[in-house]
Amino acid sequence: MRDAEFEKYLDADANITSKDKAVRSRMAKARKIEQHFNVSLDSVVADDNKMFDILCHIKKELNDSNGAISNALRKYYLFANGRKFPKLSDYQR
Repeated sequence: MRDAEFEKYLDADANITSKDKAVRSRMAKARKIEQHFNVSLDSVVADDNKMFDILCHIKKELNDSNGAISNALRKYYLFANGRKFPKLSDYQR
């Protein structure tokens, strides 16, 4: 993960109102994904099938009932690719 660049990206996001807390929270969740799945977020967001698989595993393995962990990965995807990843129900392999 490109930590410093991603943090600057989140700081500049107008949709994030509580900058300090929200940015730190998303960074921590992104690191948690990398550690739990032993992956680099850069490799995950570079491959849509990997992205889909990790999002599915996050729900099951990390008990992401409110979507906060998935949101951190989706933000990283947007940061890296310049577009949003589709809803899981809309994704086609």
